[in-house]
Amino acid sequence: MRSMIYVAASAAMILTGCSSNLLPGGVEGRGIVLLDGVPLEGATVIFSPTGEGRSANGMTNELGEFSLGTIEPADGILPGDYQVAIIKSMVDPNKVIVDPLAVQEKTGQFPPSPPNIHIVPRKFANPERSGLAATISNEGSHDLKFEIATK
Repeated sequence: MRSMIYVAASAAMILTGCSSNLLPGGVEGRGIVLLDGVPLEGATVIFSPTGEGRSANGMTNELGEFSLGTIEPADGILPGDYQVAIIKSMVDPNKVIVDPLAVQEKTGQFPPSPPNIHIVPRKFANPERSGLAATISNEGSHDLKFEIATK
């Protein structure tokens, strides 16, 4: 009997905790991103509605997992159809200017920003051209999976 009460209380806490952070009308949207079959950490996942609606986004963790948020991180997404973009890039460490103020003093101009290296191919950065799409049901979606390749 004691274990049943514990299970019921735990389930209530989980359900309450999950639903209390969602935006009005929102549902959970969670998934995973794999790049060349490996979980992709540190990527931004953007859901852009195909019709009316609001965009949502999330950031992948070390397991490639993300949770979508519309107004705040992980506060959910509105049900509907979405085009998806996935972005991850970093500044090229070989082209970083160590002392940009010295360059400005010498040339009179602030140096340009160093170029980015796109970890995820650029075509995935545009939701209209990525070819990635998802439908979020009224019950939410917990098993979204995007497998993308560098080639």
